[in-house]
Amino acid sequence: MNNLISYFDEYKFSKKYSRDLLVAFKLDATKKRYKDWSELLHYCKFSANPVGRFVINTTYSQKRKKINESKILHASDMLCTALQIINHIQDCKDDFRNLDRVYIPEIFLKKHQLNVNILTKKSSCQNFDKMKIEILSKIENLLADIKENLQLIDIWKLKKETLIILNIAKRLCFLLKVNDPLKKKIKLSSIDLIFCFIKGIIWD
Repeated sequence: MNNLISYFDEYKFSKKYSRDLLVAFKLDATKKRYKDWSELLHYCKFSANPVGRFVINTTYSQKRKKINESKILHASDMLCTALQIINHIQDCKDDFRNLDRVYIPEIFLKKHQLNVNILTKKSSCQNFDKMKIEILSKIENLLADIKENLQLIDIWKLKKETLIILNIAKRLCFLLKVNDPLKKKIKLSSIDLIFCFIKGIIWD
């Protein structure tokens, strides 16, 4: 946070993003459950999206280029939100066991006839797998149409970094679909990372 404060004078928007992150910190301290998808997206708006927006705004302020900024920021929001929820699924067991936090919206648990105790199990059940697929499909919808807008970034290094991260998000969705996050932490292998890097670099 001290590093972020050092940007306050140079980048006025950094104060807003700092306040947004504080909202997320307060939610983490007080809110243990999320009722539905919209509540979870609202949390991500403050916990994840400010990070991507800060990078975009800082870079574009330095370059003094505002063309297509709104489209790029929207794509950044979708990517950051998707990554945040992917992380929630990766850590769903540890979050519940260690912090008593459940980021899987209650509406999905109820729909699939589950309760939070499923997160204490050593492996998933059929209903959990169906719920997981439904949530991952919603994450994939967030990622579906953002590549074109990320490609509007006219700073080559930043564009390639975001496209690499987009590939990482998509690969994690696939791995979470075919693996059980209650059995183990689902992560990218070295081969996965190399593949995501190469694909991000060669994408036009």
